[in-house]
Amino acid sequence: MSESILSTDEIRLRLINLEYKDLNKKDFEKEIKQIYLEEYGEILPANIEIIHSRDSKNSEVTSSDYNGTAVYFHSKEKDINELYIISQGTQDGADWEYNLKAMFAGKDFTQAKSANKFTEEVIKEIDNNGELTVTGLSHSLAHNNNTTAHLIYDTFDEIYSVNGAQTNYYQLFNADRDFRREIMNNFNLSRANPDAIYNLDPKQLETFAKEYYKDKATNVHQLISKDDPLYAVSGARGFFTIGDVKYVDTNPDLPGLRNFMDEIPDEVIKDFQELAIDYTVASKKGGTNAAIQEIIGVNMDLVNEIDDIGSAVKVYFTKQGEIDAMVHGLNDKLPGVLSRIKTVTGNADVIFGRLVNAGYITEEQKNTLVTELTAIEVELDGIQETVSRLTSIRDMGDFYAQLGGDAAAIIKMKRHYNSIMESFEELNNEDLLAAMEAIGQSHSISEMLEGLSDKKKSYIGTDMVYTTDSGGKEIRVNISASLRMYTDGKSLLEEKKDEIGKLVLAWNTEILQCFEDEKRKVVHKISEIEGSPGSYRSLLRKHVYFSRLDKTVRGIQVHDVFYPLTNADLDTEITSLRESVEEGFTYIENYRKAIEALFDKDDHIATLFDLAGRL
Repeated sequence: MSESILSTDEIRLRLINLEYKDLNKKDFEKEIKQIYLEEYGEILPANIEIIHSRDSKNSEVTSSDYNGTAVYFHSKEKDINELYIISQGTQDGADWEYNLKAMFAGKDFTQAKSANKFTEEVIKEIDNNGELTVTGLSHSLAHNNNTTAHLIYDTFDEIYSVNGAQTNYYQLFNADRDFRREIMNNFNLSRANPDAIYNLDPKQLETFAKEYYKDKATNVHQLISKDDPLYAVSGARGFFTIGDVKYVDTNPDLPGLRNFMDEIPDEVIKDFQELAIDYTVASKKGGTNAAIQEIIGVNMDLVNEIDDIGSAVKVYFTKQGEIDAMVHGLNDKLPGVLSRIKTVTGNADVIFGRLVNAGYITEEQKNTLVTELTAIEVELDGIQETVSRLTSIRDMGDFYAQLGGDAAAIIKMKRHYNSIMESFEELNNEDLLAAMEAIGQSHSISEMLEGLSDKKKSYIGTDMVYTTDSGGKEIRVNISASLRMYTDGKSLLEEKKDEIGKLVLAWNTEILQCFEDEKRKVVHKISEIEGSPGSYRSLLRKHVYFSRLDKTVRGIQVHDVFYPLTNADLDTEITSLRESVEEGFTYIENYRKAIEALFDKDDHIATLFDLAGRL
C-alpha cells in the first residue's frame, strides 16, 4: 500500500486526541474504526492491535511519567503493515514538572527515552514479518518526546505533531552524546564545565543544531497554531523548530502571542531558565520540598514547627544545627533568586500590558497580576531583610540576643511565606483562570481541527460536522454524533430485544413450565393413590385402636380441581415492551432518513449509515 492508512491531518489529529480519553483496548479500537469511516467513507481495511504503555514489561517505560498507546494496523491482503505510536501530551503535575526540567532547563530526557523503549518493545511484541513503517503521533509535550527520541535513537520513520513543545538543544546536548561532542569541539567548551553551554549565543546554538539534525528533520511534520501559547514561547532560548511546518491561524480574532514574546529580552528568559535549572538539579536530590529549600534556602518543615516564642525556644534548643544551616542557606541563595525574580517583576507591567493590548486580558486583570507579583517580591525582600538582621545579631555573640533573634526571625519568615501564599490565591481567581483557559484553547486539538475546516466539513471538538443549505438555510449536522446515535441506538435496542426474549423464556420456564411440572406431579400422585389404594390403609390407623379391628382399603377416588394461575399473565407487558423496541427502531430509521434528506444529493451520507451498522 503506497499511501499510509492515516493519510490526512484530520484523521491523525483525531487519533492523537483519543490518547487523552483513557480508553480500554476495545473502545479504542471501536473509536478508530468509526473515525476512519467518517473520514474516508469506507470500512477500515486492516486489523487493529492496541498496546498501552501502562502494560509495558519494561521498567524504563513504567518508571517514568511517559504515557502512550501503540496502534498496529496490519493486513496481508491489502499489504498494510503500519505501527503508530501515539505519545500523550501534558496531563498532570508530573508532566508539568517534566516540562520545566526537560524543555525549559534542558536537564531531563527520561520521557523521550521511554518513548523509544516503548516503541522497541512493541516492535518485538507484534513480531511482524513484513516491512514495518513506524510513525510517531504527538501533541504538546509528546512532540518533544517523539522528536527527541527520533533525533537521538532513530525511533520513527515519520513524525506528525500538532501544537508541539519544540525540541531543545540544551536537552539534546545532555541526551545525545554525539551532538554534545560536536558542540564542545565547535564552541571550545571545557568538559569540566558543560553548563558553560548556557552562556553561548542562543542564535548560534540554534543554527548549529538545525544544521546538525537537518537530515532527520525532513521526517518531522508539524501543524502549529499561530495562537498556541507554546508557539509563542518556542522562540525562546533553547527551543528550535524543525521539519515541515504548516502554520494555521486558528483564532483570527486575536493576534497571537509570538510577536510580543519574541520581544522579551533574552536576559529575562535566561533568569527563568536558571531558576528552572536550579530546581531540576535540586529536585533530583530529594523532590519538590528539597528543591525549594535548595533554591531559596528556607526549610519550611522547620519553620512550620514554630508558631510562637515557646515553640521557637523548643526548636532552638533541639534543632540548632538545622537553624544555622537555614540561616546560612538563605543568606547565600536568596539574593540571587530575588535578583532573577525582580527581572521578571520589573518587566511585568510591560509584559501584561501587551496582553491587554492584544485583547487577552482586561486592564483590571493586568493590575491584579502586577500587584500580586510585586507583593510576592516585597515579601521575599522582607525575608531577605530579616535574614540580614538575624546575621547581624548572631555576629554580636550574645546568646540571649541570638535566641530571641532566631525565634523572632523564623516567626517573621513564616508570616512572609503565608503572605506569599495569599498572593498565589489571588492569582488563582476565576477571572484570571478563565483568561488563561481562553489562551490555552488555542493549544487544543479541537481548535486546530476547526482551523482546518472548510465550508462543507468542519468539527465541533473532535466530532465531524457537515454543512448543508437545504431549504435555503444553512444547517450544520454533527455526523459523528448522528452515527453514534444510529449505531449505539440500534445496538441498545437489540440488547433490549434480547432481554425481552430472556424475560419471556424465564416467564415460561420459571412460572408457566414450573406450574405445569407441579400439576403433573400432583396428577401422578393421584394416579398412584387410586391405582394402589391398599398401600394407604395405614392412614386409617388413627381411627382404629386395636389391630384385630384393622380394615382394608378397597378403593380411593380423588376429586381434583386445578385452578388456573392468577396474576401471572405478562402477555400485555411483554407486548408493550416489544412494541417499544419496534417504535425505537422506527424512530432511529426516521432520524436517519431525515439526515439523509438534508443531503439528498449526496449518497455519501447514506453510505456512512449503511457501513456504520457493520462496525
